[in-house]
Amino acid sequence: MNNPMTRLLLLFRTRLALRTTAIILLIVALLGGLFLGIAVQLRAANVKQTQQIRLEELLTTVERTAQIACFLADERMAQEVTQGLLSNNIVNAVTIRASDGTVLAAGRTGPRLAETTLSPVVREVSSPFEPGVNVCRMTVEPDQDEVDLKVAQASIFLGAALLLQLLGIGVCVILVVARYVTRPITGISHRLSELEVETGQKLKAPRSNRDDEIGALVASVNVMIDNLVASLGQERRLRVEREVEERRYRAIFDNVEAGLFELDGQGLMRSANPAFRRLFGIERQRDLDADPIAFASLAPGDASIETASGRERDEKREGQREYLCEVTQEGGSRWISLLVKPLETGRLQGVAHDVTERKHAAETAAQMAVTDPLTGLGNRRGFDHRLAVMARHYRLYPSRHHSLMMLDFDHFKQINDTHGHHAGDRVLRHVARTLSGLLRQRDYIARLGGDEFVVLLEGCERHDEVETLIQRFLACLETPIPLEDGAGTEIRLGVSLGIATLGIDTDSPQQAVEMADRAMYAAKRAGRNTWRFYATEMAKT
Repeated sequence: MNNPMTRLLLLFRTRLALRTTAIILLIVALLGGLFLGIAVQLRAANVKQTQQIRLEELLTTVERTAQIACFLADERMAQEVTQGLLSNNIVNAVTIRASDGTVLAAGRTGPRLAETTLSPVVREVSSPFEPGVNVCRMTVEPDQDEVDLKVAQASIFLGAALLLQLLGIGVCVILVVARYVTRPITGISHRLSELEVETGQKLKAPRSNRDDEIGALVASVNVMIDNLVASLGQERRLRVEREVEERRYRAIFDNVEAGLFELDGQGLMRSANPAFRRLFGIERQRDLDADPIAFASLAPGDASIETASGRERDEKREGQREYLCEVTQEGGSRWISLLVKPLETGRLQGVAHDVTERKHAAETAAQMAVTDPLTGLGNRRGFDHRLAVMARHYRLYPSRHHSLMMLDFDHFKQINDTHGHHAGDRVLRHVARTLSGLLRQRDYIARLGGDEFVVLLEGCERHDEVETLIQRFLACLETPIPLEDGAGTEIRLGVSLGIATLGIDTDSPQQAVEMADRAMYAAKRAGRNTWRFYATEMAKT
């Protein structure tokens, strides 16, 4: 029992024509059943209506005789009318009643039915001489069995016609699907299994299916074959290139001057090139794969070194990491930079560089970091450092006061916009030389950025001394500054200055800077090319 059912299910899964036919037949059967029910209902109603019409016609046929029989009250003639009506197979019972209610004749061919779907036909019979006067009433009951038989016959006929239609549709569908779908697909499947794809062979669409969906399927398969052949060729090329790259990498790994190494997930060094071994004094003949070295042991005690095993999760999440360690060998200490990044799961790679000279150069550069490269004066970092020195000096000697002067040149941006940044740079260098020539050796001047300068006047608290310095500076600026543009262009420059005194205006160096800045903006509001000392009312602006 199970075996045939299993085979049938297997056929449904593997046979497109069978599955398609079954689905179509199921749909047709459902629709046919619905239509059959509707047709039977309509046929039953039609049969009933036809029987009603026939009964009316029968009554019309015998109506003249019934008029005479009722008028004469002739029971024998009335009975003959009744028997004549009962001789028709669609009549079950006939009753003729006189106008006074007496039964002139009655008859029945079958048993009385408790339930019936047909209504009896009643005909009022008038006098043959006085048409408006009814002399009796004829009642005819239709034969329910006869009507049901006709309905059943009509239903059987419709059912048989529908069954034949379903069988015809099923056979046609099987033939069409087999001819135009299943057979072409089966042929394509057989040819596809015999193709030598690596040689570039392609399928040919059946002649009758070149322009339909099956032809499109064959075209798509051929495109896939082209892509597969291209992928195989690409894979072969990549394999050859990989072999070449591996040989090239091995040559680079063994001969490059930078140290190269690999770590496993536990932070153990499994591979290192000769350059790395030289940097850390590892014997050339040591087999790191059999006798690995812990990454953290390369620089014991160095706080900047972290083990690869302890940081592996962070390295995968954040990418590469860089470490700096000091290695002491014969001949002195060396600084080594180690760059480690994930290579794959449980594997890291790194590069080691000797950065001793770079570190020394960085220390030298730090010395130069406090100098403005354009003017040779101090920069903001140098100013902050010198201001901190002045603050310490003031805390030690509070009676000694110091002036702080902020300078901002008027409309300096127009110089850059009109003559170019090279002209602006020339003007800034000229201003720097002029200020340097006016200041004392113990004073400090810095360029904070753009055309903003600051001057620290150590031990200078008298306004007249500061004004004398400013007037000399403004006098120097009255001389036009020539540009080297070949056109004899000269630039006139104005400057706004603000002055605050540490120890008089405030005891805070940072606040003194803010006060001098406010005084400078007060000078700008006063008409530019002038100066202002800090006053209390400036705190509100």
